Amino acid sequence: MPEIQVENLTKTFGEQRALDSVAFSVEDGELFTLLGPSGCGKSTTLMSIAGFQQPDQGRIAVGSDTFFDADRRLSVAAERRNLGIVFQSYAVWPHMTVFENLAFPLKVRKLKRREIQARVHETLDLVEMRQYEKRYPHQLSGGQQQRVALARALVYSPSVLLLDEPFSNLDAKLRERARMWVKELQQTLGLTTIFVTHDQDEALSMSDRVVVMSAGRIQQVGTPEEVYRSPANRFVAEFVGRVNLIDGVVASADGGRLLVDVDSSHRLTLAAVGANPVAKNVTVAVRPEALTLLAADDGSINGTNTWEASVHTVAFLGDHYEYDVNAGPLALTVQSARRVDGDRVKVHIPPDACAVVADDS
Repeated sequence: MPEIQVENLTKTFGEQRALDSVAFSVEDGELFTLLGPSGCGKSTTLMSIAGFQQPDQGRIAVGSDTFFDADRRLSVAAERRNLGIVFQSYAVWPHMTVFENLAFPLKVRKLKRREIQARVHETLDLVEMRQYEKRYPHQLSGGQQQRVALARALVYSPSVLLLDEPFSNLDAKLRERARMWVKELQQTLGLTTIFVTHDQDEALSMSDRVVVMSAGRIQQVGTPEEVYRSPANRFVAEFVGRVNLIDGVVASADGGRLLVDVDSSHRLTLAAVGANPVAKNVTVAVRPEALTLLAADDGSINGTNTWEASVHTVAFLGDHYEYDVNAGPLALTVQSARRVDGDRVKVHIPPDACAVVADDS
C-alpha cells in the first residue's frame, strides 16, 4: 500500500481560510487520524484527498501517483483515484440489497458476473455480513449499515481507506465495539487509512499517529502518547483529554530541572524539560490522573510539589473519583482510584508528569 503525501494545502471559502498550509505524510499501512473540533479543516482535508474538494494550492500524492498539484494545474477525478471512503451518514443505497450495494462499484468497473459474486461474498465474509446479503438497509441496525458501508469501500481493493467520522451515528457502547473491530480489520488488511474524528477517545485508542487541527492549521503531529503526554500548546492540551494548566514564572533552570513560581507560597518543580530554552512566563500542563491525592495527615509523600488543599467538590465516576481542590489560589482537578475523606487533603504533582506548553500563537 502506498504512502500518502499532503503538501501545503490551502483552501478558502469566501473570506474564510479552511486550510492553511496543511502538510503531513502517512506511512504505508498506518492508521492516521485527523482530530479536531468542528470547522477545524479535518473533513476538508479528507475530501481534498478523496477528490471531492479542490484546494487552491498544494499537492496530494499517493505512492507514485500525484492526484493534485496546483502548480501543474493537475487534478485527477475522484472516481479515478481508487480510494475507498466511508461517510458519516454511511450513504448506502436504500433501494439496493446488501449484495447489490457491494456489487455496484464492481459493475461500474466492468467486472464479470462470476468475479463480482466471488468478490462480494469474500468481502461480506470479511465484515461478517454474509448472512444479510439479501436484506435492504432499512432492515439493518446502525452498526450493520456501517459494516455494509465499510465493505462497499473495500470491495474493489482501494489503495487507501478514508473514514469520515464513521461512528458518530452509533450509540456509545456500539461505537466502542465498532472502533475496536475497524482497527483489527485495518491491521489484518494492512490498509493505509486516514480517519477523521472529533472524538479524543477514538483518536487515542485507534491511531498509530494523530494530527491535531484547529482553524485550518496543524497544531501537532505525533503518536497518541506524545500528543496526550507532551502537548505542543494550550489548544492541544485542552482539546485532547482533561488537563490542569498552571501559569507561573521561571525561577531557575538547571540540569534539566525547571523551577516555576506559581505564587509566593507555591513552587513547582519540573523534571527533564530538555535543553531547549523556555520563556520567563510559562504554562505547565498536568493531567488529572497523574496527580496523587492524600489524606491531610498522610506523611508518605512530602516536600517537592506536595501542597495542602481544600476539597471543593467530589464526584464518583465508576472506576475513579474526581476531586476539584484548591491549593491556595490554584484550582486543580484530580482523579483518584480511591476515596480520600475529609475537607482538607494533600495533593502531590510528580515532577515528571509536568509538561511546558507553548502559547497557541
